[in-house]
Amino acid sequence: MWNRDRSVLLSLVCTRIIMVLAVLLAVILIAATWFLPDLQDFLWNPGPAHNIRYDLSPLTITYLCFCIPAFGALLALDRLLCAVRREEVFTTGNVRCLRIISWCCFAAGAILLVGSLVVNINLLILAVLAAFFGIVMRVVKNLFAAAVALKDENDFTI
Repeated sequence: MWNRDRSVLLSLVCTRIIMVLAVLLAVILIAATWFLPDLQDFLWNPGPAHNIRYDLSPLTITYLCFCIPAFGALLALDRLLCAVRREEVFTTGNVRCLRIISWCCFAAGAILLVGSLVVNINLLILAVLAAFFGIVMRVVKNLFAAAVALKDENDFTI
C-alpha cells in the first residue's frame, strides 16, 4: 500500500540518484573534454609531437557552473526530505532549506541567462523556468515561515 512514508522515501531516493548522476555527468564531461581530443590526436597522428590541450566548450563551462547551485539545491532538498521523514515538518531548519533551494534556483537561472547569451538562446527558456521555480520556492518558504511562527506561538500558549 502506498503511504506518506513510502512517498518521502521515493523522493529521497530519487534526489540521491539525481545527485549521483549529476556528479557522474560532470566527471564524464570533464574527462571527455580533456582526454578525447588527445586520444583522437594520438589515434590519427601517432608520434612524439603530441600536444596536450584542455579546451572547455562554453556549453561545458555553463553546465559545470550550473551544477554548483543545482547540487546545493539537491543537498538542501535531501536535508529537507530527511527532516520530513523524521516528522519534523514546520521547523526553522526546513525554512532555511527552502530558502537555500530558492536562492540556488535564482543562481542557476542567472547562470543559464549568461549561458543563453554566450552559448545558445534556447537556454533562456531554462533560465526563466529556474527563476520561476525560485519564486515558487520563496512563496513556499514564506508559507512555512508563517506556519513555524504559528506553531511556536501555539507551543507557548497554555
